[in-house]
Amino acid sequence: MPLVIASVQNQESLGANATTIRQDIKFGFNVTAFHLDVFALKDEGTAATIQNLVDKITRVDLITENGNPESTIDMDDLFDAQKLVFGVHNYHSILTSTDNIPHAFGVALPMSPQPEDPTKNFGMPANTGIQFSYDTAADVNQDFDGYATDLTVEGVDSADKPNSLGYLRYKQDNHTFSAVGEERDTKIGRAKKLCGVLNWMTTSYDDLAAAAANDLIGIRTQRILSSSKSVYEYKPSRTWSMKRPQSVASFAAAAAEINLLDTGRWFSDFGIHNDSTKVGLDISGNPNVEVQSVGGVAEAVRICPITLV
Repeated sequence: MPLVIASVQNQESLGANATTIRQDIKFGFNVTAFHLDVFALKDEGTAATIQNLVDKITRVDLITENGNPESTIDMDDLFDAQKLVFGVHNYHSILTSTDNIPHAFGVALPMSPQPEDPTKNFGMPANTGIQFSYDTAADVNQDFDGYATDLTVEGVDSADKPNSLGYLRYKQDNHTFSAVGEERDTKIGRAKKLCGVLNWMTTSYDDLAAAAANDLIGIRTQRILSSSKSVYEYKPSRTWSMKRPQSVASFAAAAAEINLLDTGRWFSDFGIHNDSTKVGLDISGNPNVEVQSVGGVAEAVRICPITLV
Protein backbone atom coordinates (compact mmCIF):
# COMPACT_ATOMS: atom_id res chain seq x y z
CA MET A 1 0.00 0.00 0.00
CA PRO A 2 1.75 3.20 -1.14
CA LEU A 3 1.83 6.18 1.20
CA VAL A 4 1.31 9.48 -0.60
CA ILE A 5 2.95 12.67 0.64
CA ALA A 6 2.31 15.79 -1.41
CA SER A 7 3.25 19.45 -1.07
CA VAL A 8 0.17 21.65 -1.31
CA GLN A 9 1.91 24.99 -0.92
CA ASN A 10 5.57 25.77 -0.42
CA GLN A 11 6.48 28.97 1.44
CA GLU A 12 3.29 31.00 1.33
CA SER A 13 4.06 34.53 2.56
CA LEU A 14 1.55 35.74 5.16
CA GLY A 15 2.41 39.44 5.16
CA ALA A 16 2.00 41.98 7.96
CA ASN A 17 -1.80 42.34 7.89
CA ALA A 18 -4.59 40.03 8.97
CA THR A 19 -5.79 37.91 6.08
CA THR A 20 -7.20 34.53 5.06
CA ILE A 21 -5.14 31.99 3.10
CA ARG A 22 -6.95 29.32 1.06
CA GLN A 23 -5.39 26.32 -0.64
CA ASP A 24 -7.11 23.89 -3.00
CA ILE A 25 -7.10 20.32 -1.66
CA LYS A 26 -9.08 18.17 -4.08
CA PHE A 27 -6.82 15.13 -4.28
CA GLY A 28 -7.24 11.80 -6.03
CA PHE A 29 -6.26 9.78 -2.96
CA ASN A 30 -7.50 9.21 0.60
CA VAL A 31 -6.14 11.94 2.91
CA THR A 32 -5.01 10.85 6.39
CA ALA A 33 -3.59 14.19 7.67
CA PHE A 34 -2.79 17.78 6.78
CA HIS A 35 0.39 19.38 8.11
CA LEU A 36 0.84 23.13 8.52
CA ASP A 37 4.32 24.45 9.34
CA VAL A 38 4.72 28.10 10.30
CA PHE A 39 8.02 30.00 10.05
CA ALA A 40 9.00 33.50 11.21
CA LEU A 41 12.01 35.66 11.97
CA LYS A 42 12.60 37.15 15.41
CA ASP A 43 11.83 40.86 15.27
CA GLU A 44 14.27 43.02 17.26
CA GLY A 45 15.95 41.98 20.48
CA THR A 46 13.00 41.58 22.83
CA ALA A 47 11.75 38.38 24.40
CA ALA A 48 8.71 36.61 22.97
CA THR A 49 6.94 33.34 23.59
CA ILE A 50 5.77 30.39 21.53
CA GLN A 51 2.26 31.69 22.24
CA ASN A 52 3.13 34.85 20.30
CA LEU A 53 4.23 32.72 17.37
CA VAL A 54 1.18 30.44 17.46
CA ASP A 55 -1.17 33.43 17.69
CA LYS A 56 -0.26 34.54 14.15
CA ILE A 57 -2.62 31.80 12.88
CA THR A 58 -5.97 32.32 14.56
CA ARG A 59 -8.21 29.64 13.03
CA VAL A 60 -8.10 26.69 10.65
CA ASP A 61 -11.04 25.67 8.46
CA LEU A 62 -11.52 22.62 6.26
CA ILE A 63 -13.98 23.09 3.41
CA THR A 64 -15.29 19.87 1.86
CA GLU A 65 -18.16 18.71 -0.31
CA ASN A 66 -19.96 17.99 2.98
CA GLY A 67 -19.69 21.46 4.51
CA ASN A 68 -18.44 25.05 4.12
CA PRO A 69 -16.63 24.80 6.42
CA GLU A 70 -17.04 21.24 7.65
CA SER A 71 -14.27 21.59 10.25
CA THR A 72 -13.21 24.69 12.16
CA ILE A 73 -10.82 24.97 15.10
CA ASP A 74 -8.67 27.67 16.76
CA MET A 75 -4.94 27.32 16.18
CA ASP A 76 -4.40 27.36 19.97
CA ASP A 77 -6.63 24.31 20.31
CA LEU A 78 -5.13 22.53 17.32
CA PHE A 79 -1.67 23.10 18.80
CA ASP A 80 -2.82 21.59 22.11
CA ALA A 81 -4.58 18.71 20.34
CA GLN A 82 -1.24 17.28 19.24
CA LYS A 83 -0.46 16.15 22.79
CA LEU A 84 -3.90 16.03 24.45
CA VAL A 85 -5.70 14.11 21.69
CA PHE A 86 -3.01 12.33 19.70
CA GLY A 87 -0.30 11.94 22.35
CA VAL A 88 2.62 13.43 20.45
CA HIS A 89 4.83 16.38 21.40
CA ASN A 90 4.01 19.35 19.23
CA TYR A 91 7.13 20.78 17.60
CA HIS A 92 8.38 24.29 18.16
CA SER A 93 11.87 25.70 17.88
CA ILE A 94 13.87 26.99 20.83
CA LEU A 95 13.28 30.70 21.37
CA THR A 96 15.98 33.34 21.12
CA SER A 97 15.96 37.13 21.46
CA THR A 98 18.41 37.63 18.59
CA ASP A 99 17.09 39.67 15.67
CA ASN A 100 16.35 37.78 12.42
CA ILE A 101 16.88 34.27 13.85
CA PRO A 102 14.33 31.85 12.33
CA HIS A 103 11.68 30.27 14.54
CA ALA A 104 9.02 27.72 13.66
CA PHE A 105 6.23 25.47 14.89
CA GLY A 106 4.08 22.80 13.27
CA VAL A 107 0.63 21.30 13.69
CA ALA A 108 -1.31 18.46 12.11
CA LEU A 109 -5.00 18.29 11.28
CA PRO A 110 -5.47 14.50 11.25
CA MET A 111 -8.25 13.04 9.13
CA SER A 112 -7.73 9.61 10.68
CA PRO A 113 -8.12 8.70 14.37
CA GLN A 114 -4.88 6.74 13.91
CA PRO A 115 -2.88 9.20 11.79
CA GLU A 116 0.44 7.51 12.53
CA ASP A 117 -0.79 4.23 11.02
CA PRO A 118 -1.92 4.72 7.39
CA THR A 119 -2.71 1.01 7.10
CA LYS A 120 -5.87 1.60 9.13
CA ASN A 121 -8.84 2.10 6.83
CA PHE A 122 -9.59 5.73 7.75
CA GLY A 123 -9.22 9.05 5.97
CA MET A 124 -11.01 11.61 3.84
CA PRO A 125 -12.00 9.91 0.57
CA ALA A 126 -10.50 11.06 -2.71
CA ASN A 127 -11.95 14.26 -4.22
CA THR A 128 -13.92 15.08 -1.05
CA GLY A 129 -11.80 18.04 0.00
CA ILE A 130 -12.17 21.49 -1.54
CA GLN A 131 -10.06 24.00 0.44
CA PHE A 132 -7.79 24.19 3.47
CA SER A 133 -8.23 27.69 4.89
CA TYR A 134 -6.52 29.55 7.74
CA ASP A 135 -6.96 33.04 9.18
CA THR A 136 -3.95 35.11 10.20
CA ALA A 137 -3.53 38.00 12.62
CA ALA A 138 -1.57 41.20 12.03
CA ASP A 139 2.10 41.18 12.98
CA VAL A 140 2.97 42.68 16.35
CA ASN A 141 5.99 44.98 16.73
CA GLN A 142 8.93 43.51 18.66
CA ASP A 143 7.50 40.03 18.22
CA PHE A 144 8.11 38.10 14.99
CA ASP A 145 7.99 39.05 11.31
CA GLY A 146 8.64 37.55 7.89
CA TYR A 147 5.98 34.88 8.38
CA ALA A 148 5.69 32.03 5.87
CA THR A 149 3.92 28.66 5.86
CA ASP A 150 4.21 25.24 4.27
CA LEU A 151 1.14 23.04 3.81
CA THR A 152 1.64 19.36 3.07
CA VAL A 153 -0.73 16.41 2.99
CA GLU A 154 -0.33 12.68 3.45
CA GLY A 155 -2.65 9.93 2.39
CA VAL A 156 -3.11 6.49 0.89
CA ASP A 157 -3.82 5.36 -2.66
CA SER A 158 -7.59 5.00 -3.03
CA ALA A 159 -7.17 1.74 -4.94
CA ASP A 160 -5.73 0.14 -1.79
CA LYS A 161 -8.30 1.67 0.60
CA PRO A 162 -11.46 2.20 -1.48
CA ASN A 163 -14.00 2.12 1.36
CA SER A 164 -12.87 4.40 4.18
CA LEU A 165 -14.50 3.85 7.57
CA GLY A 166 -14.67 7.64 7.92
CA TYR A 167 -12.64 10.76 8.61
CA LEU A 168 -12.42 13.21 11.51
CA ARG A 169 -14.42 16.43 11.78
CA TYR A 170 -13.55 19.23 14.23
CA LYS A 171 -16.48 21.56 14.95
CA GLN A 172 -15.61 24.24 17.49
CA ASP A 173 -18.17 26.19 19.52
CA ASN A 174 -17.10 29.45 21.21
CA HIS A 175 -19.16 30.67 24.14
CA THR A 176 -18.99 33.09 27.06
CA PHE A 177 -20.93 31.99 30.13
CA SER A 178 -22.76 34.90 31.75
CA ALA A 179 -23.41 33.10 35.03
CA VAL A 180 -22.51 30.01 37.04
CA GLY A 181 -24.73 27.08 36.10
CA GLU A 182 -25.59 28.40 32.64
CA GLU A 183 -26.02 25.58 30.09
CA ARG A 184 -24.64 25.66 26.56
CA ASP A 185 -25.56 23.02 23.97
CA THR A 186 -23.10 22.25 21.16
CA LYS A 187 -24.71 20.40 18.28
CA ILE A 188 -22.83 17.44 16.82
CA GLY A 189 -24.62 17.05 13.49
CA ARG A 190 -24.78 13.81 11.54
CA ALA A 191 -21.79 11.60 12.24
CA LYS A 192 -20.86 7.95 12.69
CA LYS A 193 -18.95 8.27 15.97
CA LEU A 194 -18.30 10.82 18.71
CA CYS A 195 -14.58 10.38 19.34
CA GLY A 196 -14.14 12.97 22.08
CA VAL A 197 -14.49 16.61 23.12
CA LEU A 198 -11.56 19.05 23.27
CA ASN A 199 -12.14 21.93 25.70
CA TRP A 200 -10.50 25.18 26.67
CA MET A 201 -11.36 27.32 29.71
CA THR A 202 -10.12 30.78 30.67
CA THR A 203 -9.84 29.73 34.33
CA SER A 204 -8.02 26.48 35.00
CA TYR A 205 -7.70 24.56 38.27
CA ASP A 206 -4.29 26.01 39.08
CA ASP A 207 -5.58 29.56 38.73
CA LEU A 208 -7.85 29.12 41.74
CA ALA A 209 -6.25 26.36 43.77
CA ALA A 210 -4.49 28.86 46.03
CA ALA A 211 -7.88 30.27 47.01
CA ALA A 212 -9.20 26.78 47.87
CA ALA A 213 -11.76 27.19 45.07
CA ASN A 214 -11.35 23.67 43.74
CA ASP A 215 -14.53 23.57 41.69
CA LEU A 216 -14.61 27.11 40.30
CA ILE A 217 -13.38 26.54 36.75
CA GLY A 218 -14.74 27.49 33.35
CA ILE A 219 -16.71 24.31 32.64
CA ARG A 220 -18.20 22.70 35.76
CA THR A 221 -19.58 19.61 34.01
CA GLN A 222 -20.44 18.30 30.55
CA ARG A 223 -23.24 16.01 29.39
CA ILE A 224 -23.89 14.01 26.26
CA LEU A 225 -27.47 14.66 25.18
CA SER A 226 -29.63 12.60 22.83
CA SER A 227 -32.85 14.35 21.77
CA SER A 228 -32.29 16.81 24.66
CA LYS A 229 -32.09 13.98 27.23
CA SER A 230 -28.91 13.38 29.19
CA VAL A 231 -27.17 10.10 28.35
CA TYR A 232 -24.40 10.62 30.90
CA GLU A 233 -22.55 13.41 32.67
CA TYR A 234 -18.86 13.89 33.45
CA LYS A 235 -16.52 16.47 34.96
CA PRO A 236 -13.31 17.93 33.50
CA SER A 237 -10.54 15.37 33.65
CA ARG A 238 -8.47 15.91 36.80
CA THR A 239 -6.64 12.56 36.81
CA TRP A 240 -3.29 14.28 36.50
CA SER A 241 -1.51 10.98 37.04
CA MET A 242 -2.92 9.93 33.64
CA LYS A 243 -2.32 13.22 31.80
CA ARG A 244 -0.30 13.17 28.62
CA PRO A 245 2.91 15.22 28.91
CA GLN A 246 2.56 18.91 28.21
CA SER A 247 4.90 20.72 25.86
CA VAL A 248 7.54 22.80 27.61
CA ALA A 249 8.32 26.46 27.06
CA SER A 250 11.90 25.77 26.01
CA PHE A 251 14.03 22.64 26.13
CA ALA A 252 16.97 24.95 26.77
CA ALA A 253 15.57 25.68 30.23
CA ALA A 254 15.85 22.55 32.36
CA ALA A 255 13.33 23.73 34.94
CA ALA A 256 10.66 24.10 32.27
CA GLU A 257 10.70 20.37 31.55
CA ILE A 258 8.80 19.59 34.75
CA ASN A 259 6.09 22.20 34.12
CA LEU A 260 3.00 19.97 33.82
CA LEU A 261 0.44 22.39 35.22
CA ASP A 262 -3.26 22.36 34.38
CA THR A 263 -3.62 25.11 31.78
CA GLY A 264 -7.36 24.89 31.27
CA ARG A 265 -7.15 22.48 28.33
CA TRP A 266 -8.69 19.02 28.63
CA PHE A 267 -9.89 16.27 26.34
CA SER A 268 -12.71 13.84 27.05
CA ASP A 269 -11.65 10.70 25.22
CA PHE A 270 -14.48 8.47 24.03
CA GLY A 271 -12.22 6.00 22.25
CA ILE A 272 -10.54 7.95 19.47
CA HIS A 273 -7.60 5.54 19.50
CA ASN A 274 -9.65 2.35 19.50
CA ASP A 275 -9.29 -0.08 16.61
CA SER A 276 -11.42 0.08 13.48
CA THR A 277 -15.18 -0.08 14.07
CA LYS A 278 -14.76 0.36 17.86
CA VAL A 279 -13.59 3.97 17.51
CA GLY A 280 -15.66 6.37 19.65
CA LEU A 281 -19.31 6.36 20.74
CA ASP A 282 -21.71 5.10 18.10
CA ILE A 283 -24.08 7.96 17.16
CA SER A 284 -24.85 6.87 13.60
CA GLY A 285 -28.43 7.49 12.54
CA ASN A 286 -28.99 9.97 15.39
CA PRO A 287 -28.91 13.64 14.25
CA ASN A 288 -29.93 14.93 17.69
CA VAL A 289 -26.74 14.35 19.72
CA GLU A 290 -25.32 17.35 21.56
CA VAL A 291 -22.62 18.19 24.09
CA GLN A 292 -24.03 20.26 26.94
CA SER A 293 -21.53 22.31 28.95
CA VAL A 294 -22.41 23.79 32.35
CA GLY A 295 -20.57 26.94 33.38
CA GLY A 296 -18.48 27.00 36.55
CA VAL A 297 -17.67 30.71 36.33
CA ALA A 298 -18.76 33.54 34.04
CA GLU A 299 -16.07 33.45 31.36
CA ALA A 300 -15.14 32.48 27.81
CA VAL A 301 -14.77 28.80 26.86
CA ARG A 302 -14.26 26.78 23.70
CA ILE A 303 -15.87 23.38 23.10
CA CYS A 304 -14.76 21.28 20.12
CA PRO A 305 -16.43 17.88 19.55
CA ILE A 306 -14.33 15.59 17.36
CA THR A 307 -16.43 13.17 15.31
CA LEU A 308 -15.91 10.47 12.71
CA VAL A 309 -18.06 11.19 9.64
